Amino acid sequence: QACARVADGAISRPNASRCSVHRDHRRAVMTRALSPRSTPDPDLRSRRAFIGAVLSVPTFSAASIAGAAESVDELQRSLVAAYEVQDFTAALDVLARLRRLEPKELKWIEADATISTDRKDFQRALKSYDVAYEIAKGDAGAEARILNGRALAREGVYDWPNALEDYDEVLRLAVANGFAPDPYVLNSRGNVRGSLGMWDDARDDYESAGDLFQNAKGFRNGASTTQRLDGAIYAYSNRALATAQLGDEDGALRQLEALTRRAPNSADVRAAAAALYYSAGRVAEAEDAWERACSREAGCAKYKDLDYVRRVRRWPPAMVGKLEKFLELKS
Repeated sequence: QACARVADGAISRPNASRCSVHRDHRRAVMTRALSPRSTPDPDLRSRRAFIGAVLSVPTFSAASIAGAAESVDELQRSLVAAYEVQDFTAALDVLARLRRLEPKELKWIEADATISTDRKDFQRALKSYDVAYEIAKGDAGAEARILNGRALAREGVYDWPNALEDYDEVLRLAVANGFAPDPYVLNSRGNVRGSLGMWDDARDDYESAGDLFQNAKGFRNGASTTQRLDGAIYAYSNRALATAQLGDEDGALRQLEALTRRAPNSADVRAAAAALYYSAGRVAEAEDAWERACSREAGCAKYKDLDYVRRVRRWPPAMVGKLEKFLELKS
């Protein structure tokens, strides 16, 4: 359920492992948002008109001198370059210089919060998000974007109730302003609801997120719709896991079997299927699903680590237990 998102509201886990669909989306939007003299592409505008990218054109206060404007432009480029290679220390150093030039520029405060979340300095991130939120009040899009980022940082310190409150407000703002819910936010709220034991509600969020990913038209990279498909598969996989947690193992297994046909290279889906096959006494099918998971590019090594499965990937307790029993057979 798992992954972290950029400051524009992409998705859902502050821990060490980040799934590629969220990580790549986060990085791409952050880079675009901070790039000087650029404008969002039409697909990004259409699908994120509400929870959009951070302002893409540098702004300068009346007090800024011409030389400072040029410095801001150059520093932006340095910031993007550092962020793209995940050199967060260098990125924060550049941001400190930018904030000296433009101390009240929302873009730099929000970027500080986003990068601090990426480097797991959640307390710093929360302080920056709080400051950013005060500046953004009255701009519904900016409010939603910042609340979304703050919710992620709150997940990082296991503050599930307040993270849920922030995600709820992001989704409320979307509806109030006539926009469809963001599937990344729905998936993230599902994660938090699961952490609070609200598995019925979590399953509903995952299903809604999967449906929105499935029907989205703007999630393209050239002619590719890989990111949209990955998002849908991930959300529907989470739905299957929640379904198993709620006691409907047959239903969960049917969902996973359908997903393996759509995404045969998903080690996560096949590992989950192996656990459920074994729980149902279908040992040969469990072995086959596991072997197929291990033969994929991502491999099955992470799924041998129950701490990863429980704390990072955040499988529900019932599924972690079933996987543990299956792994005992393999040991």
